[in-house]
Amino acid sequence: MTHTLDATMRTYLERTVPRLMLVLDPIKVVFENLGDDYLEEREVPFDPKDPAKGTHKVPFAKIIYIDRDDFRELDDPDFFRLSPGQSVGLLNAEFPVRCISFSKDSAGKVDEIKAEYGKDVPAGRARIHWVGESAKHSSPIKAECRIFNPLFKTQKPNELDWKNGGYYDNVNPDSEVIYANAMVECGFKEIQARAPWPKEEGEATGTADKSSVRFQGLRTAFFAEDSDSTPEKLILNRIVSLKEDTGKK
Repeated sequence: MTHTLDATMRTYLERTVPRLMLVLDPIKVVFENLGDDYLEEREVPFDPKDPAKGTHKVPFAKIIYIDRDDFRELDDPDFFRLSPGQSVGLLNAEFPVRCISFSKDSAGKVDEIKAEYGKDVPAGRARIHWVGESAKHSSPIKAECRIFNPLFKTQKPNELDWKNGGYYDNVNPDSEVIYANAMVECGFKEIQARAPWPKEEGEATGTADKSSVRFQGLRTAFFAEDSDSTPEKLILNRIVSLKEDTGKK
């Protein structure tokens, strides 16, 4: 039943909500071949499949942020994203990028990538999402993203032996995963201002709550703003993943 509900929500959201670039676990990328004041404004659609949703501008600058899942310290022929010496395409950007080097923090975690961007960089094997750093555009917008997963490991919790601790032993430790330092592109402000989106689906402007601020994080999931969100701290909840978990039975 849950899978049917997820599929129904996914179909509705895919058809109706705008798209944005959202980085859950960001790594800073600095382009060594660009000046400190380098800035492009990229005009991107809210939905490439539906021009009626309109467009917005996002900044591309000397510093951008990519998701940690899109980088590996060692190159792998089966890994089609960014790694040392390898290049990758960027969604909504004109040219590919190539990793030159990277550094780590005191805990041994990659915290910065040195890279180059331009027409002379070889084409990458894939395209990844990113968020640019620009004070002029108040970008990136920092957010806390909450990912909710099944509470239990089993698909049939009613069959657990609750008298002998079955419920506790079967609780999923990853039923809630919080990304406290996520970043979303500045187009989110327009989505907030225009919510609910879409208006023709029965929600009147000014009467809906924060959950009507909905969007698809490209290559990530569908999200809605949480009721606890404030102007000082944006909180986003995952509504549903982009596709069905193939591990489910």
